[in-house]
Amino acid sequence: MNSEEQDPRNGTPFAGPGIGRRRLVAGTAGVVAAGAVLAELGTVPAAAASRGASGRGRGRDPRTPVRTTSGLVTGADAALAGVSVYKGIPYAASTAGRNRWRAPQPAPSWKGVRAADSWGPACPQPVTGIPADQVPELSEDCLNLNIWTGATSSKERRPVIVWIYGGRDSAMWASQPIYDGSGLADKGAVVVTFNHRVGPFGGLALPELNAETGHGSGNWGTQDTVACLKWIRNNIAAFGGDPERVTLAGWSHGSSFVNILMISKLARGLFHRGALWAGVQYTKDPSLGHVAGGYSPLADCEAVGTAYEKYLGVSSLAGLRAISAAELVEKTFAADAPAEATDFGNVLDGYVLPTTYTGAMTSRTETDIPVFTGNNKDENGASPTLTMTVAAYREFAAETFGDKAPAFLRLYPASTDTEAAAQYNAYCRDEERVSTFLWGTQFKSVARNRSSVFIYWFTQAPPGTDTTSPIVGTGTVGAYHGAEINYMFGNLYGTDRPWTSSDHKVADKASSYLVNFAAHGDPNGRGLPAWPALRTSRAVTLELGAPTKTIDSADSPAKFAFLKAYLESQTTAF
Repeated sequence: MNSEEQDPRNGTPFAGPGIGRRRLVAGTAGVVAAGAVLAELGTVPAAAASRGASGRGRGRDPRTPVRTTSGLVTGADAALAGVSVYKGIPYAASTAGRNRWRAPQPAPSWKGVRAADSWGPACPQPVTGIPADQVPELSEDCLNLNIWTGATSSKERRPVIVWIYGGRDSAMWASQPIYDGSGLADKGAVVVTFNHRVGPFGGLALPELNAETGHGSGNWGTQDTVACLKWIRNNIAAFGGDPERVTLAGWSHGSSFVNILMISKLARGLFHRGALWAGVQYTKDPSLGHVAGGYSPLADCEAVGTAYEKYLGVSSLAGLRAISAAELVEKTFAADAPAEATDFGNVLDGYVLPTTYTGAMTSRTETDIPVFTGNNKDENGASPTLTMTVAAYREFAAETFGDKAPAFLRLYPASTDTEAAAQYNAYCRDEERVSTFLWGTQFKSVARNRSSVFIYWFTQAPPGTDTTSPIVGTGTVGAYHGAEINYMFGNLYGTDRPWTSSDHKVADKASSYLVNFAAHGDPNGRGLPAWPALRTSRAVTLELGAPTKTIDSADSPAKFAFLKAYLESQTTAF
């Protein structure tokens, strides 16, 4: 199971710092979990975030029907003045019955006007430990989307941001306040969030399914994403969006969908920029073996599926489809469920994901689009509350670097337990930035792509706790996994955290960068600190926080050289 994500079996909060991508040897460490954007493509100036700060005036009345390919819809007023929201619009048919573990089917049509003023159901998943008032309806009829827009008419062509949530099987739905798109819509984007299948409903692979599809199986949630993008292609202009300027953005597991669809032929031409938060790694980074961005070969996933059938006491696909969704959720996420029969993730199926990440680079089939990607200071192993002994630190070094451990310990020396924790944090942060930079060099030099890559390093630590969004939890500290979401969305207004003026400034910058990127493929704009595009000869990234400035990809040239050599020496290429 991916160490970066929540385990629904015990209901622990999702986004605590955890061990992250760097796995320590067992028992060696303890972590305390904790001006407008016009149709002419004008850039977004940074300005103090506030309700209705754009001064763009009132958008189109959401009670005026909008025509989609399925029928007419009306919306509702969103969180910010001048922004409308359309909730729960079906983009594909129900996934129940025969459609379970099947590519998404066309959305139903309706007569009259559909009131899109309430959230659609989320896909089946465990909700252990989540307050009842935060749990939406759960149903297999869950392939629905939400749209935020400030457009005054369908004649506008605003950049579109399509958001894919992260998570590990639980707290995965698009209607959470943390994903409210009003702030980005207020800055000139059209924002789409959507629900897709998760857990066994989103990842089951079986030989019988392969025979039914005529190709590999699994990746059902990724295929839902493609269906959503097709719906957007056909309908988003009616909401003032530009179908030729679609940014596909995702966080954590959602980021892996963006990565996969930058390779997949199924999504070609459906999106034009990629934003990957908690994003990409160098394709030989060992962390890809156990993080949300990784995948498993089809044969391995088929073995999980076959074991799943045995665990559930059935011997056929028909038998699986006859089990109720509620029973599947209960048994899949039971405390005693066998891991070898219930571990569902991305699949190297030869169809949705046609080749490895490395293969896409070397064959130059990685989609050549601008990329906006990065990571956070206190995720993937680093944490401000990490504790570690010197003995454990040295054991980690020996296990990870072998005969290069002495060189590592000279670069990251520690003679006390406090120093061991600090140096391990420093290593995690350096390695993460170096790995992302090396992915960028692959994108440019190996795949020979011409589009720009922009890398960030998010360092702002949200204050207090947020009880409104179960995906984040309340025991998180530092710039943890998911800390960037409210800032990137520019929606600090929707939480109960004690935000400061510094937080509002960072949110204004982060959301402006994102909308500029969606508009132009370049995050830079008036009033924003310069963000340099990746150059393979200069290993730097943008520190996004207070302050916001360009920093090196590692704390010293010697550390960069060591980590680069270590990653490039790995023999497993994903």
